[in-house]
Amino acid sequence: MTPSAYNQSARLFIEFATAEGAVVRMIGLVERRGFLVRRVAMAEQPCGRRATLTLMVEGRDLGRSADTLALQLGRLHGVGRVETETALIQDQAA
Repeated sequence: MTPSAYNQSARLFIEFATAEGAVVRMIGLVERRGFLVRRVAMAEQPCGRRATLTLMVEGRDLGRSADTLALQLGRLHGVGRVETETALIQDQAA
């Protein structure tokens, strides 16, 4: 397989302040930046004011960078920390 037959997939761990519209803002940014959301999980911290959102995303094309996406998410209001785990997945069209 050539490298062009692979897209980037990533798991994003986002710690954020729970506020009205926070999750919608984050998922909206992910989609507008050219990523497909494959899985979503959220856990609220015991204090009730912060939560962690785990997103499994896949770039729509080879030009999408999960690291750049993480930087953009980190700039959103209320987001405290973003971590990524990336992997290459085989493009079914190739």
